[in-house]
Amino acid sequence: MARCFVCGKTTKIGRSVTFSAERNPRKFKANLHRIRVRLEDGSVKRVYVCAKCIKAGKVQKVVRTG
Repeated sequence: MARCFVCGKTTKIGRSVTFSAERNPRKFKANLHRIRVRLEDGSVKRVYVCAKCIKAGKVQKVVRTG
């Protein structure tokens, strides 16, 4: 199962509730993106990161030149 490399966010299980109060199982999936990240030691790795961590600037994205 995919998991955020920074915060560990993953799929959560809950229920959707209809107008008539029926409860049906559903999944809340994290908004994960597979991006190239520069790690603390300077190496580059392709990992899954959630959109919230990308927007907060918790990872340094690597841009290909060439």
